[in-house]
Amino acid sequence: MIEVNIQKVIQYPFETVLGQYFDYEHIEFVHPNSLGNYYLLEDNGDTIIYKHVWPKKGLINKISIVEHQYFPPNEMWFIFTKGRYKGVKVHTKLFAKQEYTLVEETYYTPWPNWKWLKNLVEKYTRLEVEKIWREDLDVEVCHGGWPGIPESYWKHKEDGQIPKNLQHF
Repeated sequence: MIEVNIQKVIQYPFETVLGQYFDYEHIEFVHPNSLGNYYLLEDNGDTIIYKHVWPKKGLINKISIVEHQYFPPNEMWFIFTKGRYKGVKVHTKLFAKQEYTLVEETYYTPWPNWKWLKNLVEKYTRLEVEKIWREDLDVEVCHGGWPGIPESYWKHKEDGQIPKNLQHF
């Protein structure tokens, strides 16, 4: 298993960054050449399943089925269950600090942890993640797209269960 850890400080508040992860609508407009498009298959609140159609390369369109699991208030898993990147998992944690958000992501790729291969995977992953965030930040991140932040987040917030100290840095 190859693990790639990435941390990035995003200069937007926690809820804005969290909302970005649940705004599938913006993908085709902001990331047409990097991510392609998402099609919602199931929305079960804290678990969303979508079809990820990657940008076309020549005559070939690659497809993934992804399970997006949310664990309120600040943790998510993206599990690639079918198609391109099958077996890859991404663990995401968000931490608030005033008007900034620290994004911690670990990418798990089910390949042998050979040094030369890990170096290639790490370099590629870092470049792609940076490109996607740059695309989001270039449009000042999107707000309010579907399917939206799950109800469980708002319920936790309403009940006072969102810790004020999601601070990590």
